[in-house]
Amino acid sequence: MTEQTNNISEYIISIYRKEDLMRAYHFDLEKFGTQVINFFPISDKEKLAEVNHYEEFMQKMKDQGITEKGHLKEVNELVQTLSRLHDQLKIDDDDYFAIYQKALPFIENNMSHAKGAIRDEIQICINGIYGFLLLKIAERIIEPEEQTMVDRFGDLLSLLSYKYEEQKASN
Repeated sequence: MTEQTNNISEYIISIYRKEDLMRAYHFDLEKFGTQVINFFPISDKEKLAEVNHYEEFMQKMKDQGITEKGHLKEVNELVQTLSRLHDQLKIDDDDYFAIYQKALPFIENNMSHAKGAIRDEIQICINGIYGFLLLKIAERIIEPEEQTMVDRFGDLLSLLSYKYEEQKASN
């Protein structure tokens, strides 16, 4: 079903999930409709709206050349917006900085593992949360250190998302 949330980080992660789902179905709308949308507990009219939504979503991914990997341009722009706000809040907001400090060792560790492929702290946090969700789906046991990392990333992204919405509302 179409995702709608007031939490910008959750929205970004939901789009990542949809992108991966489209790739998993090899952009086969008919197969996706029969195996996924048909099981949504909604009316036939709503199912048709979902088919149309996913068809547009698939087309947008194709148009942007991200059928194999990558993310939609508008989602990347949202991550960049969050990153700029993150950089500002680290300087201007003591409460935010305290939460950031708790997440920082995990951010640095993940950046080290990324070997320069990812240099953005917020992208690291989003990827960490998304990766955690994939592990949960695969029913993999989550080690205590991994759970702590996800909790720290979640705390940071939650506060960042709140500050984003707060800033958006004031503009």
